[in-house]
Amino acid sequence: MLSLFAANHGAVMPALQPALQLRGGMSIGGVEPEQVATGLNLLLGVQGLMMIQNQEKIHEVYDVKATPISEFFTENGGAILTGLAIAGTMALGGSDPAECIAYGNIPTNLQNIKDFVAGTADNNGWGAPAKFLPLIVNGVLTAAMLGKIDAISSADAVKGFAIWFLANAVGLCALPNQAMEGWGIADMKPLDVSFTKLFGTMLGTMGAFAYQLSDGKSAVEATGAAWAVNTAMSGASRYITKDAPGDEDKGRFWLAVGAVGSAAMLL
Repeated sequence: MLSLFAANHGAVMPALQPALQLRGGMSIGGVEPEQVATGLNLLLGVQGLMMIQNQEKIHEVYDVKATPISEFFTENGGAILTGLAIAGTMALGGSDPAECIAYGNIPTNLQNIKDFVAGTADNNGWGAPAKFLPLIVNGVLTAAMLGKIDAISSADAVKGFAIWFLANAVGLCALPNQAMEGWGIADMKPLDVSFTKLFGTMLGTMGAFAYQLSDGKSAVEATGAAWAVNTAMSGASRYITKDAPGDEDKGRFWLAVGAVGSAAMLL
């Protein structure tokens, strides 16, 4: 599935025109950084699709009791991870940054549409921001990155996308209750707060990848930076604030993968 998006579709973003360099990082045990990035993209794609398709099973595997917010963030987080796998695969295939991020944001756009049509925000008593803003902002940014909005250049759209994701990540992780109140969601349980921060980590991971690509970094460097951000934020939740959801052993697995993978791609 991911290889379908890896073809080079041609430039839509002259201002960020590069031939994206693939090199970066170091070889570990004969495994090259590009191979590490490819493997991690595949792992993210599988995990993301599982989260989209079966939230109940994901909660069972990670030994977590589901709430409406945890299920919402699991499904939407799965869309982000799937999109990052697509974007990362495209970047390794030589596509320009705008196309990588635009196509990588399509799963999130589809999820936004699904939530809007299903009335997810209304059904859970959430406010208008949660209902409309993700749908509108993600849709506009994706269209702009594909060169469909003359008023916004593809380069500016990629930067805007990165800032949009990173700003939400900081808010959701640093001040989860206040950030969610801004989205019209209040009275969260402790598990809801944990999943809010987890979703913020996923936003930060995708945002870091987009920012690095927009800044001219190679596909491997951008992937390494994304995993470094993910590992740092996940580690902070696991060992500093101690509010990471789910089974601790499975959490350690992802931390180990992220630490080794980001080191291989960045050092």
